[in-house]
Amino acid sequence: MNRFSYTCCWTQFILSAITSMLLASCSHSEKATVAAPVMVTVQPVSLSHEGGSRSFSGTVESSENSMVSFSVPGRITDIYVSEGQRVAKGQVLARVSADNYVNAGNIADAELAEARDAYARLKKLHDADALPDIKWVEVQNKLKQAENAAHISNRAVADATLHAPVSGVVGRKLASVGQTVAAAEPVLELVTVNDLRIAVSVPESEIGDIAEGQTASVSFKSLGIDSVAGRVALKSVVADPLTRAYTVKISIPNANGRILPGMVGDVVIPHSAVKSEASAGGVLLPSQAVLLGSDNRQFVWVVSQGKAERRFVTTDNLSSGGILVTDGLSPSDSVIVAGMQKVGTGTPVRCEPAAK
Repeated sequence: MNRFSYTCCWTQFILSAITSMLLASCSHSEKATVAAPVMVTVQPVSLSHEGGSRSFSGTVESSENSMVSFSVPGRITDIYVSEGQRVAKGQVLARVSADNYVNAGNIADAELAEARDAYARLKKLHDADALPDIKWVEVQNKLKQAENAAHISNRAVADATLHAPVSGVVGRKLASVGQTVAAAEPVLELVTVNDLRIAVSVPESEIGDIAEGQTASVSFKSLGIDSVAGRVALKSVVADPLTRAYTVKISIPNANGRILPGMVGDVVIPHSAVKSEASAGGVLLPSQAVLLGSDNRQFVWVVSQGKAERRFVTTDNLSSGGILVTDGLSPSDSVIVAGMQKVGTGTPVRCEPAAK
């Protein structure tokens, strides 16, 4: 073998080796580019959202509480009612010592009689043009002052007796016989029992599904009352700073008078109309499943032949339960509701169903 032939053989050997290495490298690279499927959670569009309900425990309270107090200060001599007693509007509840007011009233009445007598005497002189005008004006003013003083004194005597401003039940006694109270200091608490409300605390995740006027069912196991029809009368818009819950008050009837403030009842509130629309006019998806593209169009990720696919949609209502998608999806679609941040168009996915 000459030198030229030896060189050609060596060159062919090197080229063959390089080719084999390149082929092996390409084969390894092709295997590396085959991505593993991404685990995602999907929700079938045909998944029904049946109208359910939420249960809460609440405390009955009166829709109107009245703190009853005297308009005048004094020492309490009598309290005629006890806690839990029913009272009628205008009924006498308590009295304070009225001796000083009676004495002041007698003095005012005497001064009023004297002023009226002086007025009658001097009026004759005035009519005969025998009394200076300034003296006549003075007599008129003294009569008005005496009348006002007598009225105030007599009113004080009446205010020494405390009457019920409304019909209801005595909730608390805040003072006792022998105690000296100031004017406007609470003596009794009256609660109305014909118009009751039961207050419940609703988590922030569910308050969006409750609306004023919505129906509710209330039961009192301790009274053997299985169901009382109620209606949401008040929905708080400010959360409790500690519990982050919102107060909802349900108005309930109390025709038989058995339900009293302070009692504990169970409240069942059905889902709002937002969720009931999901089965009739769209599908309710978790809010995180609906995304906003760079062109301000809303879209979701759906699974098509084992791969992720972007689908533009139209939405309607937004609530704590999710977003109602009204257009863009078909009954055969499976929407990615978790893990969508890991996928792109054409990404292979491995699906697991969403919890119902």
